[in-house]
Amino acid sequence: MARKLLASGTTSADHGIFLLATPVLAAVALLAVALATHSTGGLVLVLVLMVLVCGALAASEVFQSPAAWESGRPMQTMFGWLALVALLWPAGFPAYLRARRRWQLGNWLVGALVVELVLIGGVVLAAIIIQTGYAKPTAAQLAAEHRQNQLLLAADPRWMPDAGDIPLVKSSYLDNCKQRTVEQEVNAFLASPRWEAGADSQGRDFVNIRGVVTYQGRPTPAVFQFLIDSDKRGFKYHAFTINGVPQTIYVAALTLMEMCASANRAPMILTSSQSGAR
Repeated sequence: MARKLLASGTTSADHGIFLLATPVLAAVALLAVALATHSTGGLVLVLVLMVLVCGALAASEVFQSPAAWESGRPMQTMFGWLALVALLWPAGFPAYLRARRRWQLGNWLVGALVVELVLIGGVVLAAIIIQTGYAKPTAAQLAAEHRQNQLLLAADPRWMPDAGDIPLVKSSYLDNCKQRTVEQEVNAFLASPRWEAGADSQGRDFVNIRGVVTYQGRPTPAVFQFLIDSDKRGFKYHAFTINGVPQTIYVAALTLMEMCASANRAPMILTSSQSGAR
C-alpha cells in the first residue's frame, strides 16, 4: 500500500497576498512608530516581527504542499526557506516568491520586488523622521501641554464665596449626563464626598468637589474644580487632580463619563438639593 503523504490531508493555501501585504503593513507601522515614539528600537521590533511573519507564512505553504513531501525531505525544505526568508529577508523574500511555483503556487517575484522597495522607502523615511526629530514635541510645546493640566485655584480669604454656588452645581446637569444631577453623580462615584466653595485672588468663584477614587488599585484623594460664571447662571470645568497631581482634560472627561455611568446604574435617590426644593 502506498504511503499517504502528511500534506495530502491538509488544505493547500496560497498566502501570496498575505506575503505581499506584510511588508506594506510593516512600512506603515514603521512610519507610525517613528512619528509616535522616535525610537530606533521600535523600528527594529517592527522589522523583526515582519521577517518572522513572512518566514512563517512561507514555511506553512511548504508544509501544505504535497510536492514538498514527495521530495523526501520536506522538513529540511520547510526550515530552509524559513531560515532564508527570516534571516536573509532582502534576498530570501523575493527568492521564495519566485520559487513557490514548484508548490503549484503563483510566481510573484515582481510583486515581491515592488513591496521590498516600499519597505525600503518606509525604513529610510522612518530613519529620517527619527534623525531629524520631525513632529517631535519641542520643550516649549511640552511646557504648554503641561500648563494645560490646570492647577486648582486657591481660595483667597479676602473674598467671600457666594452661598448659592454649591447648590447651583449640585442641582445642575452636565452635558454628558442629562439624566442625573452633579450631586447624584458625585454620590454614586466618589467616596466621602465633600463640597467646598471659594474665591481666588481675582474674585473668581469656584466650587471644589473632594472625594476618594480608586486609582491604580488603591483609594486615592481626588478633586474636581468648577468655575462659576460671573452671572451666576452656570459654571464650567476648570481642573481635576488625583493625589494632588493635575490631570489632562481627557482623563477628566473619562472620569466624568464613569461618574455618569455609576449614577445611572445606581437606584434613583432624592438628593439634598432636590429635597430642599420641594
